[in-house]
Amino acid sequence: MVWKGRVDPTVPTRSATWRPAVSVVIPSVGKPGLRRAVESVLGQTHPVTEVHVVLNSEADADVPDDPRVRLMRYLERRNGNAARMAGVRRCAGDLVAFLDDDDLWHPTKIERQVRDIAEAGLAGSSTWISSTRVVVDFEHGSETWPRAPYDPSRSLENNLLRRHRVQRGQAFLPSSTLLFPRSLPMTVPLDEELSLHQDLTWLLQLSRNVPGLVVRQLNDALTRYDAIGDGISRSISLARELNWAREYLSSSTPRDRGDYYLGSVMTYARRQGTMRGMAGVFSEGLRVGRPGAAAVGYACGAMAAGLVKAVAAGVRQPRRRRTGPDEGAEVRQWAGR
Repeated sequence: MVWKGRVDPTVPTRSATWRPAVSVVIPSVGKPGLRRAVESVLGQTHPVTEVHVVLNSEADADVPDDPRVRLMRYLERRNGNAARMAGVRRCAGDLVAFLDDDDLWHPTKIERQVRDIAEAGLAGSSTWISSTRVVVDFEHGSETWPRAPYDPSRSLENNLLRRHRVQRGQAFLPSSTLLFPRSLPMTVPLDEELSLHQDLTWLLQLSRNVPGLVVRQLNDALTRYDAIGDGISRSISLARELNWAREYLSSSTPRDRGDYYLGSVMTYARRQGTMRGMAGVFSEGLRVGRPGAAAVGYACGAMAAGLVKAVAAGVRQPRRRRTGPDEGAEVRQWAGR
């Protein structure tokens, strides 16, 4: 596995003092990238103690032959959070890291995170989360997210929901970046019934229920995230997204709630492709929140693009007209208004 992405070459290797045992949990439905994901874990410069691959389907698993790799099949509940918690309950390490079966780690990811936590004086604490920036792979290129670094002066919830730029790729802490004390998900478990926004929901619950929670995010992109194969996000309907927002953001600040509606919820409305859906999200976002300028700008841009697309589609609708008997062919006529 060859890593592609910029990483600071001046960072020293080997965490000199604190050497915690690290367990890794990989929920899987048997995707082709599973072997590469596991190999990226086994190749860490801070050796991991165990890798729990939790199969959440009937599919077979192609994994490296290594005594640290433990396979288990969990079919009681078929979603990522249920598989993650099944793995967490089997972990023996001091720390746990999550990785999805189509994502990858840079070889120094865990070592860099452990070093950062130690240097921050958090080695003896159980109320922290470590993350990294992410190289997000799209069909036609890659981007590094989040575009702006995590702001430790603001709450985790505020970082996750508030929008400061019009472009995509704002707050982003996907599960594949996370390293944390094992006690954290045992105290605030991941919701095993949830089928969408699983990592975001858990982070919001931690922010609201763990006093003094510290979040550290390394500036280097040490995780690769596969947005090409991320069919789950694209399969979420606007109705489900709205239901989630209404349930889980009711206690958020008006600014955070409004920004999320006009940013993330608007993205789902745009994918649905109807002006009615986008207008409804815009209206509800203004009614339940007080979105900032960046979120309003993003939403207006999405609606403008949707309007242009709708007009273009209407202009290009072919019409049929009857022709003379000798012409005998369908004539495509571009109809304007």
